[in-house]
Amino acid sequence: MNCSVDYVFGGDGAELRRLVAQAAGLETEAASMLDAIPINPGWRVVDIGCGPVGILAMLSQRVGPSGAVVGVERERRFVDVATDDIERRRLSNVEIVCGDAFSTDFEEASFDFAHERLVLMNLPQPEQQRLVSHMLALLKPGGTIALQDYDRVSCLCYPEHPSWTILLDAYSTAFRASGGNSSTGRALPWLLRSAGARNVQTKVQARFLDVGDSRRAHHLGLLDVMRAKILAMGQLSKSEFTGHERALRQHIADPDTLVMDHLLVQAWGSKPIWRLSVLVDLRRSIPRQLYPPKAVAIAATAKMPVVCHQQT
Repeated sequence: MNCSVDYVFGGDGAELRRLVAQAAGLETEAASMLDAIPINPGWRVVDIGCGPVGILAMLSQRVGPSGAVVGVERERRFVDVATDDIERRRLSNVEIVCGDAFSTDFEEASFDFAHERLVLMNLPQPEQQRLVSHMLALLKPGGTIALQDYDRVSCLCYPEHPSWTILLDAYSTAFRASGGNSSTGRALPWLLRSAGARNVQTKVQARFLDVGDSRRAHHLGLLDVMRAKILAMGQLSKSEFTGHERALRQHIADPDTLVMDHLLVQAWGSKPIWRLSVLVDLRRSIPRQLYPPKAVAIAATAKMPVVCHQQT
């Protein structure tokens, strides 16, 4: 079962560099979420759409030698970079699987923790729901699912600049036309609950970006990887795009320009733990010794009571 939606930003060298810088810029926020969950030693965890970096090293440290980390990535170029990185860091408890989230051979209920970051925002809503449901299915009962995605409601600069507005509008139009959703962050709690997750918690993070912060130039990186699509849609000519990009780069380089990042919405919840109940029609007066032996054995092993529900 393959994902039917292409990756919005492609897999070229510019996107690779952007993803590596992005992962470094989001380490603090990711660590905060993982500590709040928290991740326990010995867990088996999966990072869906890990890209060239993901949060693999942070997960590796937290699950320890007795745990296991699996990164799933469908872009071969990113798989190769991630594989080289884990070999360089000697992360012996990490492996990378090449494929999309739906084409792997993972058994259901085989992970303690499933995570995605900035994957859902590249998908239309039906595919978002499908992916979250699939991640939940991979979890053991009681396991934790965690989502991280942007919501661009807070993205701004001050003083305002016409090139900022023009380029971001062009980017947003091209992103939507490619199937992306820049408002995904606000939908994360709903996506979790609608898939059946329980105990859903949410954290929202945003910050002002100082000169020198890698995130400050992140918008320019997004424009760079979307340039071809923006030009192909005829929103701007090549010379117009270049002129606005140059003007925006100068504006962002000014230390008096305030730049506020996207909202990073983090939401996590747990897979329900189903308790065993054996339904008995008391009107038929079935003695306890005649309960289905398999059900009684399962209940005893799980230290669960066999519950009788009277029918009226």
